[in-house]
Amino acid sequence: MARANSIRSELETLKKERIRGSAEQLFYERGFCGTTMEAIADSLRATKPFLYGSYAKKTDILVDIHMSVVQRILQAIESARASSGTASGKLRQFAHGLTEMTLANQAAVAIYFREEASLPPRQLRKINDVKGRIDESLAGLLQEGVDAGEFQLADVRLAALAIGGMISWTYTWY
Repeated sequence: MARANSIRSELETLKKERIRGSAEQLFYERGFCGTTMEAIADSLRATKPFLYGSYAKKTDILVDIHMSVVQRILQAIESARASSGTASGKLRQFAHGLTEMTLANQAAVAIYFREEASLPPRQLRKINDVKGRIDESLAGLLQEGVDAGEFQLADVRLAALAIGGMISWTYTWY
């Protein structure tokens, strides 16, 4: 029985990934408001009930895309902070990881920045909470560098926002 639940779970995960991938491409090309559930289903050669088996509404897919982006950014900063070495080395590791993630997920990152206004307020608060953790962690890393004499920064929070923003916006350049 456990094997059947495992397979069922894997299939649901695969189904959601495929739906999210198609929706991501359509949201990127047409915008969130310009994309219907029917268009997503058509791109998968599936039916709308197939989609509704995994997502109750289109905004749930958008929330998934946003949450995926912030979780990947959080993972990049936490991985860098957990590594050994100097603060400048950790910052390089984070910058490299965030740049790779941004370029590998260009459509999702574009949607993340372009479609924030389409998110329901409750889910937006959850996403903003994760964004806050990212900003805090990056500011903490910069403070480590200031304390070690590696960086000279008047405002680590402002520097964290600038660094994160500059790297994240590489999606527009490539």
